Amino acid sequence: MMLLFNTKEWLDPEWLATAAGIAITFVVFIMGVPSLIFQTFIAGGLRDVYNERLGSGWARLFVIQVVLIVVIFLLSNVGFDRSVSEEHSGWLVPLFVLAALILVLILGLRSLIKNFRSSRNIEQQLSEKIANDAIRHFETHKTVPQKDLEDLGILARELRSGRAKNIFLEQCEKLVEYLLNIPQEHRDTKLIGKILNDAVSLSVTYDGAQFNNENMRKALDILSFTYNYILHHTTGDSSSSYLNTTIGNCMKEIGIKAMHKDDLLAVMDAVEKLSAMEATSKEMFVLGNDALQQGHVQPAVAVIKKLGGKVRSSIAPDQAAKEEDQRTFYFWLGLVSKIHQLGGAAQDFARRRLQTTLASFDDAHEALQALFKETQQHFYQVADFDTVDAVRELEGFIFSR
Repeated sequence: MMLLFNTKEWLDPEWLATAAGIAITFVVFIMGVPSLIFQTFIAGGLRDVYNERLGSGWARLFVIQVVLIVVIFLLSNVGFDRSVSEEHSGWLVPLFVLAALILVLILGLRSLIKNFRSSRNIEQQLSEKIANDAIRHFETHKTVPQKDLEDLGILARELRSGRAKNIFLEQCEKLVEYLLNIPQEHRDTKLIGKILNDAVSLSVTYDGAQFNNENMRKALDILSFTYNYILHHTTGDSSSSYLNTTIGNCMKEIGIKAMHKDDLLAVMDAVEKLSAMEATSKEMFVLGNDALQQGHVQPAVAVIKKLGGKVRSSIAPDQAAKEEDQRTFYFWLGLVSKIHQLGGAAQDFARRRLQTTLASFDDAHEALQALFKETQQHFYQVADFDTVDAVRELEGFIFSR
């Protein structure tokens, strides 16, 4: 009130300069708040994504405030009040100046409050914004922009483990589910595979990822859900094999990451989900073999039991086995041979698995020995010489009796 009534001249230069000064100072302060928030609350890798996805409101606010300040300066022109009738010049022009100043302050205050509130859930806002933008773009153009995929990859690497990353994974799941519900003739399985590999799996397997069991289990659930959906809602589509391969590889990578973090629950979950898929014997072998190298026998035993069930139902001396069934046998025998090398109780376990799984070969030693030779040849071709030696050692034990 002193600002308004301190002088008899409503448009006194000092009064107008004070009003403009207040507006400019406040705008500079408000415009500096986003920078403070970026530095304090937003990880460096997320700032560009935030600016592109959620920063447009800040630019609009700045333009509006600059326009209001220009209005104040125009009203402060000493000749402006002369264009207004003397009857109204005493209160109309100052009222305009005051209104513009108050509007600047209100807009700035709202922006300040909004920025501080949004700083609490920036990760959630970005995850939802990218997923929703990708869905809207796909509805119109039947594709997801490369920029959206890149931003998902940035969030996968930069978001903190725990709740923030779980929210991100939920948004990825929403996007994947939307793409799965597209009619089969228009479904882009390569796009879905890219999201699973470069966002879902990457979020828990990249080198800098912090360990979080909940995040790993969530990622595995998304992969399993995708496989089951494709399995039950796809007919005669060869492109689904690409997606199945991608899912299997992602599960394997998550299992290995969990293994290195000593999270055996996540490893066993990965083994269980892989065993429910077709043509994943190689991924299961890699998991079991890595478990043995890390000193964890339990996951390797679980893999042997799962693969052993498939071998028992598909390999017999009096029938020709499919190529995939033969591969399953190779990987199963490779792990059994490595367990046998451990000696002691582990060796007893390996012998019992051989007896129960290959009971049909009791009177077909030549056919069984041929399978041993084929297994050695398979691992020799992929330069896995440790497994070749393990199988050869087990072969010598069995057929020397």
